Amino acid sequence: MTSAPLVALPAVHIVDISGADAIAFAQAQFSSNLAELPDGHWQWSAWLSAQGRVRAFFHLLRDDAAHLRLVLRGGTANALRDALARYVLRAKVTLGASEYGAFIERETAAGIVNPESPNAMRIERDGGRTALALPGEPRRRLVLCDSGSVPADADDSDEARNANALADIDAGLVTLDPALEDKLLPAWIGLDTLGATSTNKGCYPGQEIVARLHFKGGNKRWLHRIAFSAERLPAPGTALEAEGGEAGFVVCSAWTGTGAGAALAVLGERGAGHLQKLSSLGLGLLSAEKIGSR
Repeated sequence: MTSAPLVALPAVHIVDISGADAIAFAQAQFSSNLAELPDGHWQWSAWLSAQGRVRAFFHLLRDDAAHLRLVLRGGTANALRDALARYVLRAKVTLGASEYGAFIERETAAGIVNPESPNAMRIERDGGRTALALPGEPRRRLVLCDSGSVPADADDSDEARNANALADIDAGLVTLDPALEDKLLPAWIGLDTLGATSTNKGCYPGQEIVARLHFKGGNKRWLHRIAFSAERLPAPGTALEAEGGEAGFVVCSAWTGTGAGAALAVLGERGAGHLQKLSSLGLGLLSAEKIGSR
């Protein structure tokens, strides 16, 4: 796998929320607590359905009291902006959608530090660029810039992008494929571990489901890191089978070597110990490791 210090990414989708009511609107709609987020910082967050399913997962940036940015991990800015627009009503809010150039700085870049708190992480600025330190090892920074300003030496090869996807898997960071939108509870994909869901703020869509699972338990599926042998990568949503039936499904995957891969998968209580294959693909499952929940 490549260890290029700069990896060019496909365009990143961003929803802008601006106006006098930007904070109040976001606090009422999203799962994180903006009362814990100072200006110039960001936090993990999500937009849930009334049934508690994840409609969108993103970095929520608070530039100031009248300007927020949602840096999406999956999905399109236009679709999310249009869906959110139905809830603006009389709020003094303007919604925008855009695509930015983006690249990853790896551990050779000076000054990269892992985030200390999922509730408020500093937005780093350098000229017209915005940088967000990502969790996990190797240390990485997501850098947003104008589409034409991605460094010429940033590696845009499939190998480099696969290595970055593998680093996301190692860190337990999912990308929400459109096939899985509005189908997953936050706890299934580790959003509680990241601090993307709050139980100490007012109501928001899906809040009752989040609170019930947090305080009363009952969650029966968790995010796992799995290793497998394969001829091709499983698509998001691919079913995982175990003795007696379906055990779970793949969320995202990447290659670790020739004929071998890793994935983040949602598995039930029994599934991790009884995996047999990826249905319809016949891939060999080598191991499954549960990613801890707070």
